Amino acid sequence: MDINFLVWLQNLRTPFFDTFFSLITEMGDEVAIIALACAIYWCIDKRWGDRMLFTLFSGIMVNQFLKITCCVQRPWVRSERVIPLNGATESATGYSFPSGHTANAVSCYGGFAAEKRVKKWAWAPWVLVLLIGFSRLYLGVHTPQDVLVSLAIGIVLVITVKKLSAVLEKNPRLDILYALTGFVLSIALALYATFKPYPAGDGMKYTNDALKLAGAAAGLFLGWIAERRLIGFEIPKALWKKAVRLIGGLGLVLIIMKGLKAPLNSFLGESLGNFVRYALVGISATALWPLAFKKLRF
Repeated sequence: MDINFLVWLQNLRTPFFDTFFSLITEMGDEVAIIALACAIYWCIDKRWGDRMLFTLFSGIMVNQFLKITCCVQRPWVRSERVIPLNGATESATGYSFPSGHTANAVSCYGGFAAEKRVKKWAWAPWVLVLLIGFSRLYLGVHTPQDVLVSLAIGIVLVITVKKLSAVLEKNPRLDILYALTGFVLSIALALYATFKPYPAGDGMKYTNDALKLAGAAAGLFLGWIAERRLIGFEIPKALWKKAVRLIGGLGLVLIIMKGLKAPLNSFLGESLGNFVRYALVGISATALWPLAFKKLRF
């Protein structure tokens, strides 16, 4: 049934909607969503940024755990009748179930909609979430159950993180417990991805995404607790300072992600290299870059 639906949908494709949904789906990519969460964390509101990052990385870890546990192949692998839109498979790495882009969208934009300050416009982020989920079907890279399960998981995580954040606001000393729990779960995901058996011996092909994102989560939780306990940056009022933080921070993340790939993978091996590189991204975004702009007063 799911394959039949995708075949029916691909017969409705038009050049306009091909372009439209190709652009929409990019708004659910990890890079775009992490950039948005970091922008809020560095430049607008730290606590709001905390919630977005926690929801996002909680969703990412649950999503990756399910992907490598269920090992569901992509629709075009399961059936030659499914023909993904040209270029769509570049961002469709790893297993199919559940949808990572949809999980990212719910975690980030759903979390955005849950903020009281955007209550009047809360419907708009959810429209974007639904469009991103549908784009994965239109492009032929996910099935309806992939998307629907991610929607359900994401909504649960948005509610859970909001409640946990409220508890943390009342009991700030719980931050150590939160950070330690997140870090341990990140390491557990990395170990699980590395040592679990995979069908047809294709484990290496599907562990890289899990290792990268587990590393980023581990770094994020370490950096978050370091910032809270040792750094304590504040949000500036000057627009130029916000711009420097955003441009410089995103540049730093890009350098680590791209520039350190070859040397770390060469020295540590691809698996450990990917984990360490993304851990550096997480800790740089939440602690090292905030330390830099606090010391340099921008």
